[in-house]
Amino acid sequence: MNTQPQTAHLIYGPTAAGKSTFARKLAVQANGVRFAIDEWMHAMFGSDVPSSKDMAWVMPRVARCQAQIWSVAEQILGTGTDVVLELGLLRRADRAAIKSKVEQAGHVAVFHFVDADLAIRRERVLRRNIEKGETYSFDVTPVMFEAMESYFERPTESELSISRRQGVSEK
Repeated sequence: MNTQPQTAHLIYGPTAAGKSTFARKLAVQANGVRFAIDEWMHAMFGSDVPSSKDMAWVMPRVARCQAQIWSVAEQILGTGTDVVLELGLLRRADRAAIKSKVEQAGHVAVFHFVDADLAIRRERVLRRNIEKGETYSFDVTPVMFEAMESYFERPTESELSISRRQGVSEK
């Protein structure tokens, strides 16, 4: 096992901000292993989605996927390879918790906040639903978009200043 601290790049932002595109590019630049919560959710629970899913159905499954992703990511960090984690991290508490896990494991947590204007994000969701391209995992309905929009906690100035000190640019 590698004893040097590696970097866990933690990507977060609102729905359709460009997180997946950013994470893919960053994984190449950092020569790291990328994990995306949407891909895991689709693979693990896509066929089980109820017709009227809500946050009470989604969030426990997100938590289980995040726990399994972290288990694997921690092993990868231990081999000397960086990871790029696009885990949602919608709430400040989620961001603080993953930062704590990374640091307790002896590694460095670097946050990347990705954002775009609301109108652009709405357009991206509609286009992604139709095109089903590289970053598509599942359709995001207008109701889902609004639910995620209200659930997302924008970063505080303190959170953003940490990203800036780390040299991370915001979109």
